[in-house]
Amino acid sequence: MFDFKLQVFQSVASRLSFSKAAEDLHITQPAVTRHIRQMEAHFNQKLFKRKGNSIALTEAGKLLLSHSKLIFQQYEKAEFDMNSLIDKNEGSLRIAASTTIAQYILPEVLAKFHQKFPKIKIHLLNMNTEKVEKSVMNNSVELGFIEGQSKNRELAYQAFLEDEIVLVVDKSHPLAKKNQISISALQDVPLVLREKGSGTREVILKAFQHENLKVEALNIELELGSSESIKSYLANGHSGSFLSINTVLKELKHGDFYIVDIEELQIKRDFFFIQQQGHHSKLNSVFLKFLQHHYNF
Repeated sequence: MFDFKLQVFQSVASRLSFSKAAEDLHITQPAVTRHIRQMEAHFNQKLFKRKGNSIALTEAGKLLLSHSKLIFQQYEKAEFDMNSLIDKNEGSLRIAASTTIAQYILPEVLAKFHQKFPKIKIHLLNMNTEKVEKSVMNNSVELGFIEGQSKNRELAYQAFLEDEIVLVVDKSHPLAKKNQISISALQDVPLVLREKGSGTREVILKAFQHENLKVEALNIELELGSSESIKSYLANGHSGSFLSINTVLKELKHGDFYIVDIEELQIKRDFFFIQQQGHHSKLNSVFLKFLQHHYNF
């Protein structure tokens, strides 16, 4: 069937190796070569080109790969939706999420998940990244969502959504009408940061360190424990804060906050879900499969 040939193509395209694709699909390398040649004959175009001892996608191959990913995503979604009609999953799933994810990312997902799986009860706890990791490790929760990737070998980390952290100020702040400031000018801006242990804080400080900007040189006037408390504080009009863009979408839309770009400084990160290495409960798998379809990661 053509869909298997497409699967062969996608495996070769992602691995950029005929032999590794053969191993993944449990078929012989000549069989992989035959399927690719048949697809190239069907489209009357080369899908791969030789580069010494390696291969690379042609423009036609890149185009077909983008389509094949969409096709297999639809296959998986159809299978997931069909199975959910007859699946009798029920029980309780305990989740811990860092503040930004718990308040701004997961609620929409949880609402849709509940519609599809009403017999699975979700218990969501809100805490900072450091505490989320500890909760997963001591089995207080089965699944965690964090804003930074640590190096704990007992945990498995999987990125599911990209985020950007931006400098925001209230509409009454003098910088609100400025398009951009230099990184050295940042030292003159009174800042409010998240508390120690926060994933957002960790990512910000690493970005500063990368630009040789010492924290001691900054004018940090306050540390607060949540994005909501920081947003309320920014109404004083003289402070700025680095926040996830997901936390200020409403304020930006209504013109209450403004983003201040900083020359040569862009802070991006991934949101991760974590679980204990080798721990894959049935309800975990159901929720993560649903999350995968929602974000296409």
